[in-house]
Amino acid sequence: MLRIEKIIGEIKNAVKESKELQKAKEDLIDKAIKVLKRVEPGEIEKKRNFIPVDFPVATPLRKPINRIFTKQDIEDYIAVATDGSEIPIDFDFPLYYYVINIGKVVIKYGKDSYFFSDSVPKIFYKEEDLFSRIGKENLIVKGELLESKMLLQESIALSDILESVKGDKLPKVSLIDGTLIQWEVKGRNEDFKQEFIDKFERLFEKSKKLNIPLAGYISGSHSKEIVGMVKLQCISENLDERDIKKFDILQDVDIFGRLLKKGERSVLFRSNAPILTYYKAPVYFFYLNVGKEIARVEIPQFVMQNNEKMELLQKLLLSQAEKGMGYPVALKEAHEQAVIHNGEKSSLREIFIELLNKEGVNSRINYKSLFKQTRNI
Repeated sequence: MLRIEKIIGEIKNAVKESKELQKAKEDLIDKAIKVLKRVEPGEIEKKRNFIPVDFPVATPLRKPINRIFTKQDIEDYIAVATDGSEIPIDFDFPLYYYVINIGKVVIKYGKDSYFFSDSVPKIFYKEEDLFSRIGKENLIVKGELLESKMLLQESIALSDILESVKGDKLPKVSLIDGTLIQWEVKGRNEDFKQEFIDKFERLFEKSKKLNIPLAGYISGSHSKEIVGMVKLQCISENLDERDIKKFDILQDVDIFGRLLKKGERSVLFRSNAPILTYYKAPVYFFYLNVGKEIARVEIPQFVMQNNEKMELLQKLLLSQAEKGMGYPVALKEAHEQAVIHNGEKSSLREIFIELLNKEGVNSRINYKSLFKQTRNI
């Protein structure tokens, strides 16, 4: 039992400190924007090459404080999306398994409109599924390995959906929930990383072949690649190291929350994440004010290279966010299909126990774990 009255003093202190932090952030955002005004796009790469830093720095394709507005004037289009959810291995259960559930959605607006949604669950229990060969080790699939495997399944499902809508003449947008940058595999060996990313990039190839803009949509982004650009510029100007360090409390969305009005997006930036050296082409991103928040949107190179695709993507993302009350409705519906509720997890567990018992397999479980899941008074 949590006795809140015993920590009420600390709660008040936390709120006070949060207020002070917000004030400090506001002052730093002003300073960051002034620094960004001095950034020349072509100079950042030179500075990255000559000034060693241990923080991420993006490369702007234009002046980083520039803004691009577009009218949301397309009503007839198709939005497709996938999202994933998982049940990780329960090490207190007598049989090891994990589940990946992929939600997929197609929404057509305008004449002959339709809505399609489905979920595709897959259960993994064989030894070759439970372990991944990483160099000389067999590592059990959990944590980041499981997240990466789920993202790969999302990309496969999205590729299938794109194939199903390719014949329709309406404009289309294809969305995946989260990043296009495979951060999760950065700590693995070379062969594993390259094989994994090659599989993931098949989605990029399919999108390019079908001429459908693809985007990774990140809500609540914590990225600091623009903050890193601010810090690099300050270092190159020989500003005080202690003042530069203060920018660490900022995130990119803090800056663009000040710069961008509703409907506006930032210029394009190229991510310089080390894992991207394994990709066939760079990944780019921009920030978009959808009204409720500043979203980070990541795109493959073929989308970045086409101004019409960029404008279309911005229009359709704004439309989707408006229809979804601040979050793309296609992704919202895909999430609803993907999510695995606690009752469903319990039902699956009970089915396993019943079948194990019928087969005469010892199904003793860790009763401390069971107690924590089922305790009632």
